[in-house]
Amino acid sequence: MKSFIIAIICLLSSTTFAQGNFEKSMGQAMGLWQSGETQKAAALLERIAQVEKDNWIPAYYQAMVLTTASFREKNKEIQAKYIQSAEDILNTASQDSNPEWLVLRAMNKTALMITDPMTKAKELSPNIIALYKKALAIAPNNPRALLGLAEFQMKAKKYFNQDTSKECEDVKKALSLFNEEKVTVPFGPSWGKDRAEKLVKECK
Repeated sequence: MKSFIIAIICLLSSTTFAQGNFEKSMGQAMGLWQSGETQKAAALLERIAQVEKDNWIPAYYQAMVLTTASFREKNKEIQAKYIQSAEDILNTASQDSNPEWLVLRAMNKTALMITDPMTKAKELSPNIIALYKKALAIAPNNPRALLGLAEFQMKAKKYFNQDTSKECEDVKKALSLFNEEKVTVPFGPSWGKDRAEKLVKECK
């Protein structure tokens, strides 16, 4: 997960945009995130979101910071707080047609599921798959949606010793889409390529 966060930071820092107040504040938040200051990063992103009311990016990264932190958090109470706080942000109905938002919602539900997979998987797995499929219906060439769905289904199939060749092909397609992707807005999501590269190697 640490390499995942660093990869996101590197992608963001390599994107050239005019350094206005929004960009500077976002850069500070990303720096806090990279250094492991989860709560400080989330708090700063929340303040940015309160100012940038028409910009979904700060809230998106606030939920991303909390969700990714929950995957590695060992304290169950803190983990549950991170997941719930991110879920509260992600339940914003106005973003139901935003594929990036839907992908992050799926990730957040995955974080919740793995806290107790024996009891939560049956309920949450269909919801997670549905979120990824909805994102793909809106944006068929979104590499994060395609990768997320493929990886989620791949892990489930491996658990039951089922063939994952279809998912491997989807991961390869996602990697191709990552190579073609262009970020058009400041701090627009561009993460995931490193994960796709790793999964492609595992498919061989």
